[in-house]
Amino acid sequence: MKTAFKNYTVAVLALVTIVLISCEDADDNGNIIDPNNSAFDLTETNSDLSILNTALIQTGLDATLDSQGTYTVFAPNNAAFNQYFTSNGYANIEAVPIAELRAILLYHLLNIEVTSDLLSTGYVKTLGKDEEVEALDLFIEATTSVVLNGSIAVAQADLEVDNGVVHIIDGVLELPTIATLIAANPEFSNLETALLQQGLEITLSNTDGTMQDPFTVFAPTDDGFQALIDIDPMDGLTNLQDLLDLTNLTDILLYHVAGNLRIRSGDISNGFVIDPIAAGTFSIATTSGIVITDGQMIEANVTATDVTAVNGVIHTIDMVMRSL
Repeated sequence: MKTAFKNYTVAVLALVTIVLISCEDADDNGNIIDPNNSAFDLTETNSDLSILNTALIQTGLDATLDSQGTYTVFAPNNAAFNQYFTSNGYANIEAVPIAELRAILLYHLLNIEVTSDLLSTGYVKTLGKDEEVEALDLFIEATTSVVLNGSIAVAQADLEVDNGVVHIIDGVLELPTIATLIAANPEFSNLETALLQQGLEITLSNTDGTMQDPFTVFAPTDDGFQALIDIDPMDGLTNLQDLLDLTNLTDILLYHVAGNLRIRSGDISNGFVIDPIAAGTFSIATTSGIVITDGQMIEANVTATDVTAVNGVIHTIDMVMRSL
């Protein structure tokens, strides 16, 4: 009888051990996974993410980052939040309106897992939304270090969690305007210089509808500026400074901007005509790619579309356009 009881006890203990191992080992490779290791759990255990932890709870996003989804989280540390409070006149995290806070936090999330070795330079869609519920873009510059929207650095990368990866950053990413997303991209350095010189960066930062926003911007790259310089050897434009010295530069820049609407690639059909803020119009053909013909009958190719900011949309083009 004792032998039978002993065998029964051993069998029960073995079964319990198997069950416990099965519950903990979720990856089929023999690795024991901590069942309390979500992105949200990290904000609870990492003291430098305590303000983010409070923000997630206040906005209900704690449940999102404690779920079984897959996320990349750009997590502002406490110093980043304190700087954000100072810059925006808030006493603490409790003073930030919930709707504003939730919108900002969603802009820090991607719905894919991207470790630092997979980060590449370019725009990426976030879980943040514009007024039309389109995904807001974030510009990542991944060279010797990782910089977000031109100014916020990744301080600690690749904190692996069960539902993705967390990168700790040294600033809070505020919702991007068109000016933000142009300034962040090195391919738009000439455009940024021209906008700053003419005071138009302020215009393209506006979000309250008082300066013809939202905008649709057909944004020429640095190569696009060079293409205009090269197209006519007799026009007096031999370098960027010649272009910046043009007395009608503001009109040239605003010829690339449509006001009071967001025109996405899906809205464009063959023969579509754009009436920009500056005088003149230009037409778009879609029979072979997306090709713009400007007022001087010069073609510009649209090379990237639908980069989304809170105050409009950016399409990249390979030529500076001009009206008549």
